[in-house]
Amino acid sequence: SIASAEITDGTIAAVDVDVTSFNTTFWRAAGNAGTTPGTHFLGTTDNQALELKVNGARALRLEPNASGAPNVIGGSALNYVAPGILGATIAGGGATDYAGTAYSNRVLGDFSAIGGGRQNTIQLNTYDSTIGGGVFNMIQSNSPTSTIGGGRNNLIQTNAPYATIPGGRLNSATNYAFAAGNQAKANHTGAFVWGDSFAGDVVSSAANQFTVRASGGCRIFSNSAQSAGVSLAAGGTAWAVISDRNVKKNFASVNSLQILEKLAALPITQWHYQWEDQTVTPHIGPMAQDFKAAFFPGRDDKSITTLEADGVAFAAIQGLNRKLEQKQTEITELKARLEKLERLVNEKIGGAK
Repeated sequence: SIASAEITDGTIAAVDVDVTSFNTTFWRAAGNAGTTPGTHFLGTTDNQALELKVNGARALRLEPNASGAPNVIGGSALNYVAPGILGATIAGGGATDYAGTAYSNRVLGDFSAIGGGRQNTIQLNTYDSTIGGGVFNMIQSNSPTSTIGGGRNNLIQTNAPYATIPGGRLNSATNYAFAAGNQAKANHTGAFVWGDSFAGDVVSSAANQFTVRASGGCRIFSNSAQSAGVSLAAGGTAWAVISDRNVKKNFASVNSLQILEKLAALPITQWHYQWEDQTVTPHIGPMAQDFKAAFFPGRDDKSITTLEADGVAFAAIQGLNRKLEQKQTEITELKARLEKLERLVNEKIGGAK
């Protein structure tokens, strides 16, 4: 205990303090023991925010609200959660002076979060949305449950729920859309757009569309050895199927005349897919079931690959060429016989005179 004498002379020394009592009453700078979770805590008991500062500047702010979902605001003192917002999180980032410029991260939507970076914004009525980091990224108003992973100057548009931009630069997306890379603009519902490093926008043109700009070409492999697949060369307009002799085996000859006969007998009809409107120009072609039964029995009979169709076409062309050669041989032989017959007739006529 401290008596009046110590207070009167203005000296309170360590010997005047009951250390045992202090150890169980105050939080100590060197750590505490014997605490009970829920009973002992560091914080407030009134409806006021709690701030932790570093070098006199705010580094963490905990804001209470009536719903029991406090806002957590870390990083620069300029980082901001709008009044009335619930359960928002800003983990860090922002700056009062970074190379002479101030930057803030701002959340204006319930249960939305910004991981870090600078000058990132989640606007009004955009709940459950996330910006991971980066700089100058924005999820505009009324775009709940949308995500920007990071990058620079990426934008999820107004009224665009469930949009996603994983990163990159100058990408934008609308509802249910995905944009990635550089200057990819997924402006239609459900569109997927990816842009390579080439300068210039690559833009969707219809809903639920897959759009890719790959100025260096495109390759798709069906196995890890990269020995089977398709590719589109830079600037190309047609897909190439791998047909290297070195990746093939079990070679056997085919009867091209027999294939020609089967192809000639194959039913070819005009039709629409079930999901197409009658105004769509009809397609022309065989049914996969008929095609596979004729040429590839036992295989999947719901589709026809370009590789299968090309092989049959090439073989049939060879068969047709063989038939033409046979006809040409027959014509040549008939022509020779006719010429011989004409000579005999002329000789008879001449002898009769």
